[in-house]
Amino acid sequence: MRRRRPSWLAGVVAAVLLSSWQGFSFLGSMPTGQQAPHKTVRQASVVDSLKNPVKTVSETIDEFYKGYPKPPVLPMYRSFLVDFITQVHLTMVDSRFKYDAVFALGMRHFYTGLMGNYDKLVMSEESEKIWKALTTAMGMKPDQVIADAEAAAKYGSSTSPAEILQHMEGSAKPPDAKIGTAFEQIQSSLYSMSYSVGLFRIMELSGVEVNKANAEEWAKALKIEPTSKVTSDLETYKANQVKLQKAEEMIREIEIREKKKLAEKLEEKAKALAAKAAAKAGGDEESK
Repeated sequence: MRRRRPSWLAGVVAAVLLSSWQGFSFLGSMPTGQQAPHKTVRQASVVDSLKNPVKTVSETIDEFYKGYPKPPVLPMYRSFLVDFITQVHLTMVDSRFKYDAVFALGMRHFYTGLMGNYDKLVMSEESEKIWKALTTAMGMKPDQVIADAEAAAKYGSSTSPAEILQHMEGSAKPPDAKIGTAFEQIQSSLYSMSYSVGLFRIMELSGVEVNKANAEEWAKALKIEPTSKVTSDLETYKANQVKLQKAEEMIREIEIREKKKLAEKLEEKAKALAAKAAAKAGGDEESK
């Protein structure tokens, strides 16, 4: 699981570059026949000497596991975390990406939604340790991302929808400069799923129904083209919410089953102790 490489965005670029280098020599074409293996050795030596300044997905995942070596992440959460790390990593290595408070809110909101029941399952406060390892592996400061996310959440809960649209359109300035920057630079920077989730969370906090029509209105106010970038993310966001709800239901069912099993074991143990005590008492009576 840790070695899986997605095939889109930066993963696609890397695959294309590697496939282009295979069968190509900086020294020109070589005759066919026995000299072909020599070409492969020469080509490999040139490629191996090149340094890629962009960290790969697998390197980021490895850094995450080094930052959080134990206890092991629960198997049912592992794939979700790897997918999350992959998605954010591929966004951040894109040259068009610019970090902002809305992106931070989207990251944090998605993570807390995903890991909401984790500490209860492992009976230990591990989710924040995992968050720290995860964000650090991606080159971010964990506390700063949380602070920016909280600032964006505060803005959403304390600002009316009409004012938010004005701030998005640029006809008025939001009280927090971080939010203004997030709204302004999204027109020229990479639009990502995390930014979408941040927008949807601001919608929820401001009392706006998170639906397609409102998502399109906010996308137009931010001059995001095409608006389908936002609406397609909305479908994914809604689907993920359903999955999380089902996961929480499954977790509750597991908890109920485990508690029932524990109660049955305790009852059996109590009965066995009672039977043993009764047998001992009967033996004592006979010996008298």
